[in-house]
Amino acid sequence: MRKRSRIDWNTSHLIVTGGSSGIGEAVANEATTRGAKVSLIARDADRLEAVGSRIGAQWASADVTDFDAVQRAVEDLQSRSGTCTALVSCAGTALPGRFLDVDVAEFGSQMALNYLGAVHVLRAVLPAMVARGNGSVLLTSSTAGLIGVVGYSGYGPTKAAVHQLAHSLRYEMEPHGITVGVLYPPDTRTPGFDVENARKPPETAAVSGAITPVEPSVVAERR
Repeated sequence: MRKRSRIDWNTSHLIVTGGSSGIGEAVANEATTRGAKVSLIARDADRLEAVGSRIGAQWASADVTDFDAVQRAVEDLQSRSGTCTALVSCAGTALPGRFLDVDVAEFGSQMALNYLGAVHVLRAVLPAMVARGNGSVLLTSSTAGLIGVVGYSGYGPTKAAVHQLAHSLRYEMEPHGITVGVLYPPDTRTPGFDVENARKPPETAAVSGAITPVEPSVVAERR
């Protein structure tokens, strides 16, 4: 079994999904300050260009629910900045609501983005990491994926799936020198969190109201 090594930021090419805002943007910003080459993937091309220009990162617009689009984006970014040596998967959304009140299609859309979005980018970057014999990936789950939270019957199971994906994948990737981590961020002040708060049912708002949200930079510094 190969010995796993810590990230050498000065020689790393980090790809961040969901990199146009929130935790993904903060992670990308933190990585550039540590000397890494950073590439961003998200849907909003205008926002990506603005963030990429500000922090000095490459970017490619893609919807992570579309595997072919993700594959093309990763190939494009690797042609510009070299093979991906580290991945942070941050793309995701939360659409809270009572189980019988939300549109049934939202269960599928959250699973497609939160879980399959992670699967797609992993499938795009892992073959080269395996061939090289090292790499690091970090997936974003949630405490709602570990415990039941009222109002998150659509969101929580998607993050539980990410949790299980990370822990199952860890044992497959370890012999190849690849580390697999999973992040469980607390409530974080992001544009998505604002949208989430606007539709929380009273019970969910009461639960989360006792929690003081943190800034995305706080999560990025500790990832």
